[in-house]
Amino acid sequence: MNYQNKFSVRLRLVTLIKFVFLMVFFGSSSAELTALSDDDLSNLTGQALFKIEENQSTIVGQENMSFTRMTLGLKVEINATIDEISLGNYYRQPGNTCTGGGRFCNNTEVDNKYNAWNCSVSTCGGIGSYNGNNPFSASAVVYGELLQLTGAEKTAAAWGAITGDHYASSKPFTDSNIFPSGFERTEGSDLKLRDVTLGRVIENADGTQTLEDFIMEKPFIEFAYDNSTGIKKVSGLRIGLGTSTGTQGNAIDVLSGFVQPVVTASAEVEFIGIPGRGDFTFAPYLGGVRTPGYIDPGKTIAGGCSPSGLLGGTVCDKVSTGADIAESSPQAQLFPLQGLVMKKSDTVWISIQSKDVKYEPDNKNGFTYNYETAKAGVWFNLGALSVYEGTRKLGINELTAATGVTANTTQPLHPDNYFTANPNNVKYPQSNNYY
Repeated sequence: MNYQNKFSVRLRLVTLIKFVFLMVFFGSSSAELTALSDDDLSNLTGQALFKIEENQSTIVGQENMSFTRMTLGLKVEINATIDEISLGNYYRQPGNTCTGGGRFCNNTEVDNKYNAWNCSVSTCGGIGSYNGNNPFSASAVVYGELLQLTGAEKTAAAWGAITGDHYASSKPFTDSNIFPSGFERTEGSDLKLRDVTLGRVIENADGTQTLEDFIMEKPFIEFAYDNSTGIKKVSGLRIGLGTSTGTQGNAIDVLSGFVQPVVTASAEVEFIGIPGRGDFTFAPYLGGVRTPGYIDPGKTIAGGCSPSGLLGGTVCDKVSTGADIAESSPQAQLFPLQGLVMKKSDTVWISIQSKDVKYEPDNKNGFTYNYETAKAGVWFNLGALSVYEGTRKLGINELTAATGVTANTTQPLHPDNYFTANPNNVKYPQSNNYY
């Protein structure tokens, strides 16, 4: 049997509604229905199919905004493959202020209704080159093994990152011989994902295949209203999930939104026989509008570095702050996030808005999740800009557990969610499911 695409959805609707409408006793041949009083109704309990909440914004600067959210009491178990998702295909006025070698842009025109981050041309948003180099490149420091570099090439790459030659021994993500999905330059879209998968196919020893679903619970739809003119009008629409559990695959070509994974990396150098190594942790801020994913120096969190060897301190000095990490790793950083593993993640949503909107923080399981401002257009959110437990802000080593999202960024492996007869089953081998 030739399976090209599979889409299996199982919905479970659990609804408990208590009605007392008939009492039947031995010897009785009829019963009378009577209306319940308000007091009687207040004593009844049950589980609703949906919940509607209306709240005024608590964010400074947008006091005239309000939100209406409808949460559905659903549990959706889905296994799906989607060839491509492309959203926000419209013209954006080019940004007139570019920073970071053209990697970031801001539009400062006062009368521009789309505010900041309007990027459509090669000089802004990372679409063109970066100091004459291909920004769609894999860091040789991080992917030395995958690129099959020699020891000398790895050392050259590490020294390059320290001294400013970031592209020493690097390879473009567009090289499909190394990176099967490739990396497509994209202009004119807010969000473009390819080979999207929800769930995975498990190959059993007896030759059969088992489906592992992606589980979504309590999805919600939220409207953002602007009341500043005295006329209530819709300014934004957000669709999200209460929790997400399972494996998601995607090749990210361009993103408008916020993504901040926690990354553990290492760099080794050697100079005239003197070794050095630094093992470090950081949470790169990869957000923006129409970006292939560059590290924002101001919002990236440095988690510390452990040096070893005589030159270890030299390595760690180059990753001590978010700005240092951004300077040492200018290459596109979204590509490695091809395989995301979620465990009760409650920070996944996508929105579209006609103006910049800061959606209200979510309070779940004792945590408060604060989100980045969603820019005008399509915006995808994965994670939280900051997470608090009470009044205590969580540190970098606590973020993964709080957001429920993990990714092995040192191995950009796309999960296999394809039956044997599907061409992508060869493109993304079964071994990718166990990174």
